[in-house]
Amino acid sequence: MPRNPFANPLFLPVFLRVMLLIVVGLAAVLLAQRRSLKVWRRSTLFLRARTWFVIGPLFVLAVFIGGFVAFLLATFVVVQGCSEFARIAGIERRYAYLLILWGELGLLVAALARDFFGFLPFGFFIALTLLPILSGQITDAHRQVADTLVGYVFVALPMAYIVLVKSAEPYGLEFLVIVTVAVALSDIAAYATGSALRGRKLMPRVDPTKTWGGVLGNLVGAAVGVGWLWVAVPPEWSVAAVVVLVLVIAFGSVWADLTGSFIQRAFRTEVRSTVILGYGGVLNRVDSLLMAFPLSYFALILVDKLVG
Repeated sequence: MPRNPFANPLFLPVFLRVMLLIVVGLAAVLLAQRRSLKVWRRSTLFLRARTWFVIGPLFVLAVFIGGFVAFLLATFVVVQGCSEFARIAGIERRYAYLLILWGELGLLVAALARDFFGFLPFGFFIALTLLPILSGQITDAHRQVADTLVGYVFVALPMAYIVLVKSAEPYGLEFLVIVTVAVALSDIAAYATGSALRGRKLMPRVDPTKTWGGVLGNLVGAAVGVGWLWVAVPPEWSVAAVVVLVLVIAFGSVWADLTGSFIQRAFRTEVRSTVILGYGGVLNRVDSLLMAFPLSYFALILVDKLVG
């Protein structure tokens, strides 16, 4: 059921910190660009800043309200993200529909029937392989099955994990907010640091734009993001858990950058989405979160087992 966000004592501190972060980032960009306001308003940076002013508050509100509001947000990400991946990979319509439907089923299972969550990947593989078998259309089916399976693991399954952790863990809401903000700052700091320091390329054959300076930015941004939302860090988390969380968020963001580039190069596509003004597609915004969130969750469990 939806909740009154103001009833949660964390809502206002988190909301105000997110808004202040956006304002400070906007001011920093303005100072760095040193352009007239008229020219700057026509730039991509202005479109991105304006988009963040909408996305930031809506995300925090949806997460704290929960219920069907948060579910609608997750549904939008699954449907749009899977659709974008299907276009990038050239997945046929029937496989794309199955990918989206199973992604939605995963959200429902994660929220309402968590005992069956572990069956989701294997169940999808069964449904996916039955599609060409029952239809008898097996020409190029091996590629369609493989590409659709990649789309499921890349987009739909991580979104199901996000819903699962938020609904099942006592710290789920705090964890989601902290990781999301830290991932966003990690990406931004990687871009800024990489542009400023440049230096040696990380994986030039995969992503010629990613540098070791950018990796340093990922780490710094993740640390600043977790520190900025320290008010939301559960008291039961150990220092070791927080340190590991920062490292894993940074690693997940780097991994997402390289994986996104690998996918674009592997499918040799120029397909782009403009659903988010100034940013392109949903995958451009959530790929780092989809990579970092499950990794961070299991890293916390591992640290808890080792330390506890």
